[in-house]
Amino acid sequence: MKLVTVEDLKEGDILASDVLLEDYTVVLGKGTEIKEQYIEKLRELDIFTVYIEEDYSDDITNDIELEFDEITVPDELLQIDEENILLDEPNKEIDFDSINTPQQSLVDSMLDKAQKDQIKKEIDFDSINKPQQSLVDSMLDKAQKDQINKEIDFDSINIPQQSLVDSILNDAEKEQTIETDVPISKPDLKIPLEEIKILKSDVEQQVKSRIKDILELHVYQRTDGLKKIADTAEKIITDILEEDVVVERVYDVKERNADIYDHSIEVCTIATLIALKMGMTEKEVYDISEASLIHDIGLRYLVVKYEDQDINLLPTKDQDEYKKHPIYGYTALKNEQWISKEAKDIVLAHHERKDGSGYPLGTKKCSRSSQIVGICDEFDELICGIGKAKVRVHEAINTIRNYSGIWFDRDIVKNFLSLIAVYPVGSKVRTNKGETAIVMRQNSHFPERPVLRVISDVYGQAINGEKVIDLIKDTSVVIQEVIK
Repeated sequence: MKLVTVEDLKEGDILASDVLLEDYTVVLGKGTEIKEQYIEKLRELDIFTVYIEEDYSDDITNDIELEFDEITVPDELLQIDEENILLDEPNKEIDFDSINTPQQSLVDSMLDKAQKDQIKKEIDFDSINKPQQSLVDSMLDKAQKDQINKEIDFDSINIPQQSLVDSILNDAEKEQTIETDVPISKPDLKIPLEEIKILKSDVEQQVKSRIKDILELHVYQRTDGLKKIADTAEKIITDILEEDVVVERVYDVKERNADIYDHSIEVCTIATLIALKMGMTEKEVYDISEASLIHDIGLRYLVVKYEDQDINLLPTKDQDEYKKHPIYGYTALKNEQWISKEAKDIVLAHHERKDGSGYPLGTKKCSRSSQIVGICDEFDELICGIGKAKVRVHEAINTIRNYSGIWFDRDIVKNFLSLIAVYPVGSKVRTNKGETAIVMRQNSHFPERPVLRVISDVYGQAINGEKVIDLIKDTSVVIQEVIK
């Protein structure tokens, strides 16, 4: 079989494997002959590639019956090397039963490569004796012999006949052990990685470039240009809403080295999704999106190093300075007319916590919008190492889960956890069975139960072929650890 794109399909092609939807519904079954309307349907379903049977019609050479009693010999080829004489009767019929082994080379010389390529008759080996069978074998070149799936019973062949068969095989074939009962291995078909990101890649790059340009030109108390943030927030919301069932998916967010621009975009996209999922008003969604894009603008006024740094390990003076960045950001925005009071409050309060353990004010009064941005900020800081020691995604998620009802409202945590994959696509994990696997794609509504491809067994031995486990369908398997 071979993999082809839907655009390369043509009528008459035969499917070599089932065509499946994401939920494993069979669209077209193996063996289906492709028709034009099927190709159109595949395009509509956003199916891009399929496996089809390869056409060996130009190569298979065992489709014609050989009439052994009717093969004639051209005049110019009737010379026998050993006897150096011509046959008395040109073009006479050859009686194979009377031909001994040296005459096999004569038949070989009769068939040039072009003639051999045209042999397409079925050979009934049961009706011919062993010398004749080896004679026919010698008429087929290596490419033809590769196509013949027959068994050679060496036990019934005497030693001279077996050596005759051996002489027909070339050196490359002799090096391979002939095991007729061993199944032919199938191609190692790999399911693709299916990473789901909140923003399209091109949009993400455009937004990051715009945010960077805006913030880099910003100087304290010089807020000209910051109003462009509003347009950027609107573009992000629009891009998110273009996708169907956007709040029903599970998204891949990976640990990474990130600057405040990338961090701000990630916080914005996740916070916007949570607001949409929770059914907040259009204005609330817009305020959250806008505020989260510039929630860390106060970091630009710090001289304290905070990248890849746990601020709790800094001297007290540096810790206090770092914790003022929400105040610096709020102060820079407080007189701006293009941003709402609610958005400004989010910038000030995104590090406040329900139990009063947050900063800069240490208040327990924390709006729902501020908590949404706060939970996204906490998560992304952990996986990026902004003001915190960097951790893996599943560890950051566990931190959020552990503080549900303490730092953040439980319903906000619940909605956050439903959107973010615990094990992002591409993660290497170990299961409770001891097998090592790669996360290939996520299952909607089940962020902790992705689809895995096993790459090695419990003993560390590589898996031949492909072993795929859908953790929704096989509930006996769970992920025990992430392998770094």
